[in-house]
Amino acid sequence: MISLRNIKAAFVALLNQTYPAYAVHFDNVEKQDAPYFYVEMQTIIHTVDRVYSERTIQVDIIFVPAEDKYGRVDRAQLYDIADALDGCIRPVFYVEDRAITVMDAETTIHDDILHYIFNLEFADYREAKRLTDDLMGELQITIKGE
Repeated sequence: MISLRNIKAAFVALLNQTYPAYAVHFDNVEKQDAPYFYVEMQTIIHTVDRVYSERTIQVDIIFVPAEDKYGRVDRAQLYDIADALDGCIRPVFYVEDRAITVMDAETTIHDDILHYIFNLEFADYREAKRLTDDLMGELQITIKGE
């Protein structure tokens, strides 16, 4: 089973490898010196049976750039980071020993903040818990003939 903490660690490692000077946050950022990344994950789990689940995790990697002395942002930097993220994450994103194909991604820029949005979709296995007690006890049947 892939835990959300393992996915978080994979994103931190990927972003730190690509942009070592930028902080990566998953919690609320009250006040932070830009530039930095903020990652949000929204999970949807569809249970197939007691063992398998289909999971979809919508990921939004947000990049907050630094402003120049006039309070402006270099949009070219946002485009370069969007292209770099696309190259690192698509077509395959790795979490531990799993490779997850990322089919689509969306890049948007709102108020000079980059959003790189995509879904991680995969089936997950949860080891079934074994019952220690027998489900059926001993049954005796006596059949009398005519």
